[in-house]
Amino acid sequence: MSALYWTSKQLWRVTLASLLLVSALLASASVEAMCRDAQARTASNEKALSYFRKGETFQAAKILKVHHPSGVREVASYVKNKGMSYVIFTQVNQDCVAKFIKRTRPRAERQKHYSSRI
Repeated sequence: MSALYWTSKQLWRVTLASLLLVSALLASASVEAMCRDAQARTASNEKALSYFRKGETFQAAKILKVHHPSGVREVASYVKNKGMSYVIFTQVNQDCVAKFIKRTRPRAERQKHYSSRI
């Protein structure tokens, strides 16, 4: 019957060993900084606006791709400046640092056409 019951000393050793094992597993797990989608959009917009003196975003930024091994996101930011609109493409890494890739040619902003037909 003594094999079915643990003494307090044995119970203490098992508890201590399990706590050490759990803490070792938690410490060895890689804890990486993750840049969320909203933070990636904000970083991309800030990078895109840094190329213009009086630019402003006219549409929400879009995440085009997420590279799964590295976690890098490709983001498109939409900026208008002096009547011209641009799309700025950036790569945002896991630390939320945006890197410029390319931009589109400037396009004139479209005028709203109102129909005279009712």
